[in-house]
Amino acid sequence: RAAMKLTIAYKGKEHDFESSDETTVLDVKNAVRAATQLPPEALKVFFRGRPRQDTDKLLLIGVKQFSKLVLVGNPAYKRSGEEDGGGEEERAGAIASGSTAGAAGAGAATPGAAKSKFDALIDSVKPLLDEAASAIEAGKVEVKVKLKLTELLTQKMLALDAFEVHGDSEKRERRKKALLQIEQTCTLIENL
Repeated sequence: RAAMKLTIAYKGKEHDFESSDETTVLDVKNAVRAATQLPPEALKVFFRGRPRQDTDKLLLIGVKQFSKLVLVGNPAYKRSGEEDGGGEEERAGAIASGSTAGAAGAGAATPGAAKSKFDALIDSVKPLLDEAASAIEAGKVEVKVKLKLTELLTQKMLALDAFEVHGDSEKRERRKKALLQIEQTCTLIENL
């Protein structure tokens, strides 16, 4: 079987990639290492709005000729020598706000602070979903806009996924609903 040509989106730029039947997600991460300047463990690969495991074979997860994979930073990744800056909630909040340096005043989070960070994260998803809905309604969208929306929504999905709800069923349901909306929206954007 001939090699498949794929597109890998990272930080608003597209990279061409060729894969075989045996190519895994880890192979993709290694192939773009020079372009991203990041080790494979610092990246997450999304296809059809879902994060994929390093061991997943592209062919088996439904990747076809001219498919697009989205790469985003892994919120759980810490560079060597970095101290733990307060846990998943701070990293999730930093990703949601676009910061890569960690939350200001990172430390032990109070329940009220965690709730406000969670609410801010949930609230930050709505404008992106609204923008995506407008683009979907228009029917045709520039590739750059599709890439931007997909990457931003994927980052929000990662941030929500990394956020610990500590057994709070109301938060868990809100997070689940937001993740489902993001996943469905990413699929619709991909199909434009």
